[in-house]
Amino acid sequence: MRDAGRAAESTIGVRVKTGADAARAEIVEFWRTVEMFSPQTVDKVNREKAVFGVRPGQPLPWDPEHDLARRKLLPHQAWRHVVYLGVYRLDEVFEALARVFEPDKDSYDERPTGDSALAAFVVNEDGCALLDSEVLSCCAWATGQVVRDHRCEPDWPALFQDDLLRFSGAWRDLVTDELHVEGEALQYVPQVLDHEALTECLAAAVAAAGTAGTLSSPEIRISSQIVARRKADDVAGHDFLNSFILDDLDHVSRRVAEGHFGAALHDYLLPHAALRTAERVDVRTNPDVVLAATAPDAVPDGRWPSKPEHALALNQQLAVSTALRTADEGGVMGVNGPPGTGKTTMLRDLIAGLVVRRAHELAALPEPGDAFTGRKSTWRTGDRKRALSHWRPELTGFEIVVASANNGAVQNVTDEIPAASAIDENWADRAAAVDYFPAIATALLAPDPEADPRKPHDAPSDHPAWALMAARLGNKGNRGRFVSTFWYHTPDDPEADDAWYGLLSVLKGYEQEIPEQSWSAAVREFRAVEARVAAGRAERAEFHQAGQRLPRLRKSVVRRHEDVSTADTRVAKAEARRTAAIGEEKTRATEALGIAQSRRAELEELARDRVVHAERFVEARRSDLERIGTAGLAEAERTVRTRRAELDGREQALLAHRSALPGTWDQLRTLGRARKQWAWHHDRLVNQEGAARQELAAAQRSREAVQWEVTTAQRAFDDAVRELSEARATVTAGIPLPDVDYRPLVAARREVALADQELSTGLQARAEAQQRLQADERELSASTDLIEKAKIALGPHFPDDTWWEDRERRESSALWTDAGWNTTRSELLFAALALHKAFMRHAATKVRQNLQAAMDVLSGDAPRDAPAEAIRVAWQSLFFVVPVVSTTFASYARLFGRLGKEALGWLLIDEAGQATPQNAVGALWRTRRALVVGDPLQLEPITTLPFRAEQAIRAELGVDEQWLTSQTSVQRLADRLTRLGTPLRDDEGETWVGVPLTVHRRCDQPMFHIVNTVAYDGLMIDGTSPALGRKFAESYPDLPASKWIDVTGDSAQGHWIPDEGRQLDRILETLTRLDFDMSEVMVIGPFRDIARQVAMRAGRHRGLVAGTVHTAQGKQADIVILVLGSAPDRPGARNWASSKPNLLNVAVSRAKRRLYVIGDHREWARWRYFKTLAAHLPHSAPVGR
Repeated sequence: MRDAGRAAESTIGVRVKTGADAARAEIVEFWRTVEMFSPQTVDKVNREKAVFGVRPGQPLPWDPEHDLARRKLLPHQAWRHVVYLGVYRLDEVFEALARVFEPDKDSYDERPTGDSALAAFVVNEDGCALLDSEVLSCCAWATGQVVRDHRCEPDWPALFQDDLLRFSGAWRDLVTDELHVEGEALQYVPQVLDHEALTECLAAAVAAAGTAGTLSSPEIRISSQIVARRKADDVAGHDFLNSFILDDLDHVSRRVAEGHFGAALHDYLLPHAALRTAERVDVRTNPDVVLAATAPDAVPDGRWPSKPEHALALNQQLAVSTALRTADEGGVMGVNGPPGTGKTTMLRDLIAGLVVRRAHELAALPEPGDAFTGRKSTWRTGDRKRALSHWRPELTGFEIVVASANNGAVQNVTDEIPAASAIDENWADRAAAVDYFPAIATALLAPDPEADPRKPHDAPSDHPAWALMAARLGNKGNRGRFVSTFWYHTPDDPEADDAWYGLLSVLKGYEQEIPEQSWSAAVREFRAVEARVAAGRAERAEFHQAGQRLPRLRKSVVRRHEDVSTADTRVAKAEARRTAAIGEEKTRATEALGIAQSRRAELEELARDRVVHAERFVEARRSDLERIGTAGLAEAERTVRTRRAELDGREQALLAHRSALPGTWDQLRTLGRARKQWAWHHDRLVNQEGAARQELAAAQRSREAVQWEVTTAQRAFDDAVRELSEARATVTAGIPLPDVDYRPLVAARREVALADQELSTGLQARAEAQQRLQADERELSASTDLIEKAKIALGPHFPDDTWWEDRERRESSALWTDAGWNTTRSELLFAALALHKAFMRHAATKVRQNLQAAMDVLSGDAPRDAPAEAIRVAWQSLFFVVPVVSTTFASYARLFGRLGKEALGWLLIDEAGQATPQNAVGALWRTRRALVVGDPLQLEPITTLPFRAEQAIRAELGVDEQWLTSQTSVQRLADRLTRLGTPLRDDEGETWVGVPLTVHRRCDQPMFHIVNTVAYDGLMIDGTSPALGRKFAESYPDLPASKWIDVTGDSAQGHWIPDEGRQLDRILETLTRLDFDMSEVMVIGPFRDIARQVAMRAGRHRGLVAGTVHTAQGKQADIVILVLGSAPDRPGARNWASSKPNLLNVAVSRAKRRLYVIGDHREWARWRYFKTLAAHLPHSAPVGR
């Protein structure tokens, strides 16, 4: 243990932080500590590549007797040598740590490969060390600390700095002589180094690292490099041993602790407990959400110029649309990309969408000069002054960086994007017409020259490009070659047909010309295509809205019919009430007459004859009234009820028939006969319903006539009563009729009035309900017609009924993106590039000045004190011309290290499942929006630390287990943040993944079914064309189907089984006899012992890809031969290989047409996941037995 005094001497103080920002910073600091154990590797000795082992008695590379002295250099070139002190194997670190943190007995951890060194420094061409170039390996140092103290210390970074200072002092004393000049400070003069000096430096390194007895490191190795003479003595920023991202993690952790970080890194460092998991939407089971997220309004204007008929798969479109729709929110979005599901295809459409968006902003400028704010930044490079014009904010934020831990992954993406093969051949003429610097792009695609990497190739490239859409940057060699090719190139023969110039010459030419096309004309051309895209969108939006309306309208029509039926019932009730009220009125009138007659009886005696006559007359009228009101009205009511029942029956029959409308399939199957028969019956039922309605109306009119007769009889009766009253009045000499209580009669008449009003209201409501029904039926008919039109126009790109019911049908192709609209959207990308180029013609001077500054940044010539804003403007200018650049995470900080928080727009991380979580921290800190693409079910990162060692570090630093680098990856951290995704289930539970790309277009069966079963919970859909498999079988009829060759080896060499090797040799010999293209054959195994053996076969079979399963990540071949091996007495290795589906998933999913497995069937089939492999592959006896 270090004492307190030693800690107090540290040059770096321990920061005390609190709160959420502090917690995030502690996560980054934990990752930084882990990253101390991830050194850079040292190249193997290879004289052809100028990597030499130091041997006693042999000349050193800077000695005149060495072979290097005979190699000719150009005048501007010089040798520079990196001396590696104490070379050791990386797996020694693993073993040393495993001895301290002992693993489980049966565990098996994948170990890192390669060599590193205890320390390194740089020597110039004269053999003198360059001061301040010394580097001490923090991996070796930390390993020594753990072995000695059996723990890690929170203040390791500070302690390491102390030991580094001591080593630097000791090393300086060994490589220099002191020069004392009176009156001046002490000077150190480098001496020419010999074997003795190097040996002493090695001893100093061993002492400083504290690894004596821990790491076997007696070797000194020297790597000699050709560099530009003017930079031969520049050692700024060089670290030849330690993790490339170590310093950047330290920088970011400090900024995070200060709260100085954006949405992307904020989200990335969210603890699990803070995740809004309740808001997650499973896109497999919620197609309505997917439909809304991929509506026509969400489809980007721009599209990659692939075949118009080849639309994105649904979830590819979902990923692109969601990423662009939520761009302003910043943050991180995960996309799950299983093998063969089109990750690059998806990224290309995203890039096209962003280029078009920036062109849209360009088109809004009245003049090209309006692209700049008028603000300027300056710096000096040597005797030259650089002036940068700041861009308007609307034109920034479109910068796209493709990054990965895997150099091959980023190279593949940025090589594919500009390659002519990346666009459909039918677009070649359009690309040539736009002429977006294809010659520069083609030169950048050419393989790296073997000579000075900054010297471009003039030879024709085998990889023509269509446009300058992307470039490989990252390491220093790529940067230098890019600057030389992109900017400074001039042809050896300007008159040659294929002569081309770098952009510096191109822009200078633009400055001397008056553009043939005015800015307004260029904008009009772009907007004309943009308008066509908008018109296509509007049409598809109308289709989409019709589809959205249809379910509502269908339900509404049903409700309207119910409303009409309800209104009919209401009318019937009102009519019944009115009839009852009239009857009541008649009764009350009779009662009133009786009362009056009774009261007047005494007065009627004097005029009895007249009274008797009047009474008879009254009785006669009463008889008529009763006869008409009782018999006639009852008969009329019965007739109305009968006719109403008939009408109800006809309406029900019509409704039932309408619900039986034949579907599209029935129409197609019966060639339209079903629809015609339906229509004939429909017309007949409509006629019958109309006739019934007319008969009901007639019955109602008849009833009303009877009611009129009743009323007439009533009036006659009333007349008779009045006559009787007059007679009595006459008899009684005009005595008034005595008062009679008529209130029951008034009430009865009031009821009649109310019944009349209710009937009137009911009839009006029924009429309105019928009008609404007719309106909805018209709208439903119009929407149905529009949908039928959409089905014809869009085909599989329209969400018909099967789209909702069939997931395979649904996810195979994106909605709305038919060939016609796709063509227009691709044309818009070309129009966008043409507008960018037109802008460069009109603003050539400012673009050239800004790009010249960008070249300074890339070349390392920008002054260290250049304003950060100016550096950002320089990068924005480069991205304006080249939309996409790529880098590995290892090179990211060297490339963009001078940029600050959220300085760049977009970060596209590829193969993110292979990247440790700390790899992406610096890139996320400098980015507004990150799209993380990968697959947590393919190979995971390999770490130098054993699991228990990392656990000990984590516990010491007080960080939660969720941040263990051995248990997660960039992809897993991004997926958990992504709202749209799906759960993948296995025996251990669920893993949430971001937007899943599901349509697999690589592997034939049974490979597809194997990986879909062992890894993806049936997620993927088989989109591989059967024609490819048939063509392969026809070309090689003698090749057997995929199978497992059962080999039980009698002996083993580590994990290599010689009997399996003999089977492999027989297969390779057979393929050679068949003249099979060996570049389409891959031989892989799970263990390094196998990889070493199969690598020797690669030397005998040109083109053969051979190695561990890890080397196969990102590759594919027609035939994959999986050699399982595994020492019979070491079950831990098989347990490791089967602990997760990842290894088997990668191995099997490399095979496009055939998979041949060689291994012990009985032994391997017992293990998880390999059971599935065994179940789907027929097994056979060894070949040749």
